Amino acid sequence: MSLRSGYTTGSCATAAAKAAAIGLVKGKIPDEVEIDTPIGVKLKLGILDKRLSDTVSECAVQKDAGDDPDVTNGCRIYARVEWNNTDTIEIDGGEGVGRVTKPGLQVAVGNAAINPVPRRMIEDAVRKVIGSGVGVKVIISVPEGRTLGEKTFNPRLGIIGGISIIGTTGIVRPMSEESFKTSLLCGLDIARGIGYEAVVLVPGSLGERSILNLVDIPKDQVVQISNFVGFMLEEAQKRLFRKIILAGHPGKLAKLLRGDFHTHSAVSKPANDILIDSIQRAPLSDKVLKGLKEVSTVEGIVELLRDNALSVMHEVADEIEGKIRAFYKDKQPFAAPEAGVILFDMKGSVMGISKSAQTWLEIIKTKSLSSVADQG
Repeated sequence: MSLRSGYTTGSCATAAAKAAAIGLVKGKIPDEVEIDTPIGVKLKLGILDKRLSDTVSECAVQKDAGDDPDVTNGCRIYARVEWNNTDTIEIDGGEGVGRVTKPGLQVAVGNAAINPVPRRMIEDAVRKVIGSGVGVKVIISVPEGRTLGEKTFNPRLGIIGGISIIGTTGIVRPMSEESFKTSLLCGLDIARGIGYEAVVLVPGSLGERSILNLVDIPKDQVVQISNFVGFMLEEAQKRLFRKIILAGHPGKLAKLLRGDFHTHSAVSKPANDILIDSIQRAPLSDKVLKGLKEVSTVEGIVELLRDNALSVMHEVADEIEGKIRAFYKDKQPFAAPEAGVILFDMKGSVMGISKSAQTWLEIIKTKSLSSVADQG
């Protein structure tokens, strides 16, 4: 069964702004408007909550995300349009539209989180209605936006106070792998925009919590990558980071030993076998060898080694680091960054650190101690 497409917050804002502008010019807000999308598809969207006076026009469009699991689905996006004393169209965000507080995104710090494509869509649609030589102020608001924004990546990206008005095509297609990967890149862009030369890539919240507990670095320097290890390693290289630290549970990261740089279970089988194969190359006691045959999970392997042969996990981390260096070897024209690996168990305890990662940790801790001494 095919999944139903919807329309973006950018399309909703554009339709609401166009309808409000029509009300301001013609004295009546329409029940429906048609807008153009960047991919050439025309959308007809219904208009709700109309309010009109001699100087101000306001209305809303209800977001329909189709079959995409979008937290903004069903919310109402409002546009308020009023004349100004210029010949320009001023666009800003009101209640429930986030504000950008960190560099590296498509929108400058301090501005409303209305991305460039929706901003152009709104301006073009409104200009066609009001004509040339006059100007208006357009305020986009989302009454539910502050609450909804907390359920998105926005707080992590430094977008505070609401949702973003986004969309490059105007159309929402049910969540694809490509759109998820694109959303992850924002973390890299912010880290680069702030100026970090090193970035820590983690599969998920376990790695993030663990690394922040281990070392005193800003949260913005840690970027979640989900299962897209190879993709994010390559994108980090393109952004010219000098050092990449990959940190997480060996259940994910040991898959790199097999050459699996996409670690989702649908395309990469569990890491038990490859991890055991790596471990068995080290001198182990009969007790450990026997135990390896009995455990069924990577965490079980980790627990077995914790009490008997923990040092072998440092060697596993070194092997994974070697796989990352090999991955970068033929990636041109960008210089290969230094790589390091830190392995955590499910409790967040360090189980293995590669040599390069250990050097990085020592440098960070030395800087922290120096900073404390300077303050004293």
